[in-house]
Amino acid sequence: MHFDVAIIGGGPAGTAAVMTLRKRPDISVAIIERGQYATPKVGESLSPGVRGLLHYLGVWDRFAQEQTLRLFGSEAAWGQDTLGAMDFIFTSHGAGWVLDRQKFDLMLAEEAERAGAHLACGTKVILSEHDGEHWHLTTDRGAMTARYLIDAAGRTSPFSIAQGAARQRSDSLIAISARLPSGSLVAQMTRVESFEHGWWYAAPLSPGDVIVSLFTDAGRIHALGLSDPSVWSKHLQDANHISPLVDLSKQTPEIVAQPAFSGILQQGTRLPPMIAAGDAMAARDPLSSSGIPNAIGGGIQAGRVAADWLFGDGQLRQGYLRSVTLDHQAYLRTHWKTYHIEQRWPQAPFWRFRTAKVARTPDTKVRSKRVSAESIFVPVPAADWISKAAQMPVPQRELAQSARSTFPSITDERLLLAIEDLTEVAGL
Repeated sequence: MHFDVAIIGGGPAGTAAVMTLRKRPDISVAIIERGQYATPKVGESLSPGVRGLLHYLGVWDRFAQEQTLRLFGSEAAWGQDTLGAMDFIFTSHGAGWVLDRQKFDLMLAEEAERAGAHLACGTKVILSEHDGEHWHLTTDRGAMTARYLIDAAGRTSPFSIAQGAARQRSDSLIAISARLPSGSLVAQMTRVESFEHGWWYAAPLSPGDVIVSLFTDAGRIHALGLSDPSVWSKHLQDANHISPLVDLSKQTPEIVAQPAFSGILQQGTRLPPMIAAGDAMAARDPLSSSGIPNAIGGGIQAGRVAADWLFGDGQLRQGYLRSVTLDHQAYLRTHWKTYHIEQRWPQAPFWRFRTAKVARTPDTKVRSKRVSAESIFVPVPAADWISKAAQMPVPQRELAQSARSTFPSITDERLLLAIEDLTEVAGL
């Protein structure tokens, strides 16, 4: 089978790209989706500002009929013990939605298929090759070719990486979630509560259930044993504002772990004709409540990039990449400011990772400490490299530049903080 555009991943970003491309009926599109849209997904909230995007895709009327559980705002105990609230009713967009994510994704996939896309569910790409003109994709259900490719397979998608891109992660956040029966009358509000090792999130689900998620770093999960449902439940019982929302007495919860890190894909100019979209391009912390709108908006723009490559001058790609980079930088600034509000556990690894600031000047000469090479800011291989590279006094700027070229997936700030963890000022 041959298509103008093949899209790997049939989530909100991939289906949004399809419906954008199919506004031109002469563009043939295929979606390659590993799942079957039959597996229940962790529920989540959807902010009211997404309405304009759904109108653009032509799916608003069906969405309004299927997603009927409204969300009136959010509550948070963040930086303080008491709950504060923000009501959507006082914003220009009105109420949001408590999302049935499985039904939402299925709706988008069906509408993409109705728009004329070829939908290949339960299909995995095994091998890919670009011959200079076409992509040749081998799947576990057959082969297809395409002129252009969109990677919309999520924040852990390996496809763009295999083609030479690099993913720069800002953290290692993971969500451990469970669907639980509600313990009391739950208002149609989301609720967030920070604690020493991360933060909790809860939202009502229909009928009579609550989705509860614990967000923390991968290292904290291993150190505290949070992948054990009984340990997870014990921490939940200690959450003053989240625990009253659920009933833990009936059963041991079934928990599911999912990556939730912030990150951006760095695509070079020499990649074959392809673009990434949604979380595969730029992933956001769920605390921002902007994941799905960002995915849909990114999918729309990626569809336009693909159409420009097929029928235009191909210049839209660079503008898209520049826009995503600037938008992600702005997101990170706001993101870290939000975490800096919480100052109750400054030495706890989770919060220190997010609130520590670089203290030394760039020209400070440093050398390795006589301690084990470990830092919460970088993985062990990078910590080992820094310690070995600083055995002799070296300016911190020079050490950071060498580390950056060796570990391009680690942000500059993380490298500098790790250097300050692992070294001391030479001569002291």
